[in-house]
Amino acid sequence: MTTPKTAVYQEQGGLERALVDLVRVGARGHAAGVRQLAGRLMRAVPPTVSDVGAFRMAVHEALSAANPSTGLRFDSGAIPADAEGLHSLVSVDASPVADDFVADERLAAQLNEIIAERERADELARAGVSVSRTVLFSGAPGVGKTLASRWIAQQLELPLVTLDLASVVSSYLGSSGRNIKSVLEFAKSGPCVLFLDEFDAVAKRRDDDTDIGELKRIVNVMLVELDRWPETSLLVAATNHPHLLDEAIDRRFDRVLSFPLPGHDERRSLLKNASQGEMPIEVINLTADMWEGTSHSVIMRFWSLCRRKAILHDLTLEHVVVSELIEQFPMSELRNPVWRYAHEQLGMSNRKIATLAGVSHPTVATGIRQTEDIV
Repeated sequence: MTTPKTAVYQEQGGLERALVDLVRVGARGHAAGVRQLAGRLMRAVPPTVSDVGAFRMAVHEALSAANPSTGLRFDSGAIPADAEGLHSLVSVDASPVADDFVADERLAAQLNEIIAERERADELARAGVSVSRTVLFSGAPGVGKTLASRWIAQQLELPLVTLDLASVVSSYLGSSGRNIKSVLEFAKSGPCVLFLDEFDAVAKRRDDDTDIGELKRIVNVMLVELDRWPETSLLVAATNHPHLLDEAIDRRFDRVLSFPLPGHDERRSLLKNASQGEMPIEVINLTADMWEGTSHSVIMRFWSLCRRKAILHDLTLEHVVVSELIEQFPMSELRNPVWRYAHEQLGMSNRKIATLAGVSHPTVATGIRQTEDIV
């Protein structure tokens, strides 16, 4: 039913209507709603405003001034915990470091744009454009999604708040919705990067008949939160299974970034950073070749294994890496250059190489000879 006051309100100009909306939402204590309306004002400035640029800048500065000056509280009473207060729901890293993060040129450019948006937020605000508030990382396990979130937090000099959604849902199923909401409220209490890992654990398609009712309700909660997420914090969600996500969830993200398996250049950079100058570049190249089609985490697991073996058996890292490549890739089409390196640079006999590879020593001799013919 339309009252006389409502009719007058509906006839008012855009600015007057916006002010009434702001007062109403603010009076109810909905800070996220105020930010959402303010963002809408900056994107679509009412026609009665004479200086559009100055208006947008004033609203942006007002929002910035409202940010908590102390940021997130890290004491045990502030960090969200389970109902008994025994276990924290999130891990908080006040000063994240990800210097070893490696990405291909396309992905690196997209990530750098997210950083640039925050650094030039004032310019974007004057143009009526908001920064990316929510980002979805999609890719196979182990391709660097978690490390990328840490890298973003490091570049922005913000704390990283990490929530493993799969763990929360499995451990606290009866109170998952409440727990997730408490984490989201915590992340909104001060500037941070909130990383939601295993996002498909709670954002599955609502037509999935195998799902239970609570998870469907959580999807609805996430839809609302993604729409209202403030610019003060960056929400980053990661999934290994994008096809499982509810379509409405996918559309709510400001950016969707796809993480591919590392190419040769990325594998080479990853290994070069890990070796810290201890490994000949030829061995790094051979290793990068051998691990084609695998993820960052698989490569780094191999590298850590070699480091441990080198220490335990008092061997050089070079010797262990080459030996492991021979043993783990006996049938690879790229095995011959590794065999040749082992024979010529490390002094391994054909029989030793054959024993490691599980092949005959004439096969090794033929393989080495074939590389010599190519050269």
